[in-house]
Amino acid sequence: MIRLKPEKVSAARYVAVMGMLFAATAALNLIESILSAALPAGMRVGLANIVIMAAILSINLPSAALLVILKATFVFLTRGFSAGLLSLCGGALAFGVTALLFRKTNSTYILISVLGSIAHTLGQLLAARVILGTGAIFAYAPILAVSSIAAGVCTGIVLKAVFPQIERVLKKNKNIT
Repeated sequence: MIRLKPEKVSAARYVAVMGMLFAATAALNLIESILSAALPAGMRVGLANIVIMAAILSINLPSAALLVILKATFVFLTRGFSAGLLSLCGGALAFGVTALLFRKTNSTYILISVLGSIAHTLGQLLAARVILGTGAIFAYAPILAVSSIAAGVCTGIVLKAVFPQIERVLKKNKNIT
């Protein structure tokens, strides 16, 4: 059986922390929607993925996976089916890569974030291939790969800067990990 809530944490505390993390994910996603208007089509920074990476590091994998699903649901509700599917496919692949790297390697936050960002883009391209019914979408892959690297560097730097504070808050409040 998959356990979402760590055993030593009350259900109320777990729901409260997960609610705050989801709210942060949704808020960052909305902020990013505004900021992405200044970027070329299809490019986003991935600010909400900082919260997912922090959850992978500080809570547990099932809870972080739940945040990926909730984020995709939020995108579906605010931007439609295609955007929600792209979010889910990209998020799921990025989650798998990021979780594996955080658990099995001693790589830096920035490297893991870059590889997660590339995986996110690949997942979205595969979903777009299914939606559009053509492989022509992969012609956009080199441009998206470069933007994925840049986005991954940015989100990795932010994670490196904010994660110690997130960890301190969680531990100060009897830790959810």
